[in-house]
Amino acid sequence: MNKLPKYFLIGVVVITTSTSCAPGDANRSTRVHSAFLDIVAIQDARAEEGMMLDRLTAYTRSENRFIRAMSVRALGRLENPTLASTIEGLLSDPAPEVRIEAANALAQAYFGANGSKALHPLMTRADVEVEVATKAAIAKSIGRLQLNNELQALAAESLLQMSYTDGGDAPGEVMEGVALGIDALARSTRGSIVQGRVMRRLDELRMYLDGTVTRTHQARVRALAINVLGSAAQLDLEQIRIALRDESDAVKAAGARWIGTLPRGAIQGEGLRQVMFSRSVPAQVEGLRFLLNQPRTPQTCAYLKQGARVPAGGAVIPLSLRVLSIDGLAEPCPDSIAQRTVLLAASSPSQLDSIDWQPASHALVALAQISPDAAANVLGVHAMSPERFVRAYAARAAGIIGERTVLSALLQDPIPNVRTEALRGLAKLDDQALDAAAINQLVVEDPQLIMAATAVLEGSTDPRAAPALADALDRMSKEGRETFRDARRALLERLEELGDSGLSERLLPYLSDYDQLVAQDAARVLESWNGGAYFPNPTPKRALALPTIEQLREMAVSIVVLHMQRGGEIHIELHPYVSTANTWRFFTQVREGYFDGLTFHRWSPNFVIQGGSPNANEYYGSGPFSRDEVGMHHWQGTVGISTRGHDTGDGQIFVNLLDNARLDHQYTIVGTVTEGLEVVGLVNEGDVIERAEVRLSH
Repeated sequence: MNKLPKYFLIGVVVITTSTSCAPGDANRSTRVHSAFLDIVAIQDARAEEGMMLDRLTAYTRSENRFIRAMSVRALGRLENPTLASTIEGLLSDPAPEVRIEAANALAQAYFGANGSKALHPLMTRADVEVEVATKAAIAKSIGRLQLNNELQALAAESLLQMSYTDGGDAPGEVMEGVALGIDALARSTRGSIVQGRVMRRLDELRMYLDGTVTRTHQARVRALAINVLGSAAQLDLEQIRIALRDESDAVKAAGARWIGTLPRGAIQGEGLRQVMFSRSVPAQVEGLRFLLNQPRTPQTCAYLKQGARVPAGGAVIPLSLRVLSIDGLAEPCPDSIAQRTVLLAASSPSQLDSIDWQPASHALVALAQISPDAAANVLGVHAMSPERFVRAYAARAAGIIGERTVLSALLQDPIPNVRTEALRGLAKLDDQALDAAAINQLVVEDPQLIMAATAVLEGSTDPRAAPALADALDRMSKEGRETFRDARRALLERLEELGDSGLSERLLPYLSDYDQLVAQDAARVLESWNGGAYFPNPTPKRALALPTIEQLREMAVSIVVLHMQRGGEIHIELHPYVSTANTWRFFTQVREGYFDGLTFHRWSPNFVIQGGSPNANEYYGSGPFSRDEVGMHHWQGTVGISTRGHDTGDGQIFVNLLDNARLDHQYTIVGTVTEGLEVVGLVNEGDVIERAEVRLSH
């Protein structure tokens, strides 16, 4: 379970138990809650100057340590380097929780900018800091800074020093912070720091054991060390072999991830063999990913065929391994007959289970690429499946083999995702009637299908295209959905190409659109048509509503439970005091039944599952954007908010399948899976959330 820092839990307890306090305590709790929600509102408004920013800065001088911590955190989330001096002052606050948030905030203030000015204050504080959690936060923040070569070496040296105490390892919590700091620094330097003393220290940390922290924390240090060494091609076969014997699947996967860096030939082959015969599914997933990028030799194909076969005699092959193995057979193998036999069996209509349909659909697409005639024989059954995901894969296969009749039929499907794949398939055939088909699809409100249609219309000479694009833009804009941004911008881009000044009156209102980027695009299009200057004057929509004090308290004692169609429950602990606006949105969506019947449409093994789109695709969110509220680590089981850029939370959620440190400080987390992590591990593309509910926590 992903625990909040002790100081934070104490602060939350203090301000969430007013119902059992004396009247004076209740009033104090209400005042603290009110101040906290005011801080959240200022942060959500992204105040850059004026009274709101002055008020936020004033909160950093509060007598209440919780309020000081929350206010400095909010200052960091504004990602404004000019606020760094205020944040730096709080690095020496008497309360450790404030110093922790100040260290995090200082690095966040320089997010995406040169962080050289933040390095010295952090290193200076590290030299005198005695509190373990604070020192860990400083180490992580040092690693996150964007620095020049000279300062990168200085930061690495500082992290090395922080990893020792009195000649031995620093306490476990500090070691985790150091490992995260080195991991972030190695990513920003593309591994150039992994040499000399840094490399030797990482070699020690890949075997890290320390009784001061849990096994999970120890494994995180080992996995991070292995990943950094692997990214710099500094792992040998023996080190990978040791990682594969680790008790932690995360460490095993980390070792398996880097077999591609081993010397080609017998050594690499032995590494692959050890990975594929390990009993760790995450490690085997990494092995299969390596195989997917290799030439299809007899040995490579033997692994893939073994994983792709229809299980017989009660044998069980994890779904993730089967699907990846099948995908690997989309390229020709030396024994083409055996390859085709495996894919034919896997794509057989008898394998189209109502829930576990994924192997059959993936097999159809793979078969279409190596044996079009064989795929054509089973395509019709897939195209008529009652499962919409199966029909979408059928459209993809039909596009590969050029089955115009099937594609034309699926272009009439009621599901936009299916029509998107059919339209893309027809585009490959260079159909003369394709422009008309694309224009016909512009009447829907599905962003992904709209974008597919606008792509098809590039270079069109059909006179109906430009008016249809303008109509689609009006239609997509009517509801005021910020999450339709990508589709609306695609429409404007194509309008610029195919339209002319005769449509200027239609576009003038978009100069004051609710989306700043759309307003800027409209100005550019009008200028390209008419010459002269047009000035965008956007009128942003009101921010999402924030919870009241009582609603905040309610979230703090509630969990969300997802009931999966495949079976099992996923229990999610909420983090309303970390990501207040986004957690409230998620909480409200669940309460209103938003997730009931929706799917996890994205499945990326060893990375994330993502769901919550009404149309089961990346582009259809719930409506308004939410602001980023970053800060928590993306450990396995954390539940994040999908975005398509900065401050573009779209109401969709994702669950981290393994630790994903590279997502830290970029994506908001609203919860952590506390029960049902094994259920999460079984989720695949298209799996249905039968029902989501809010329950009181135990």
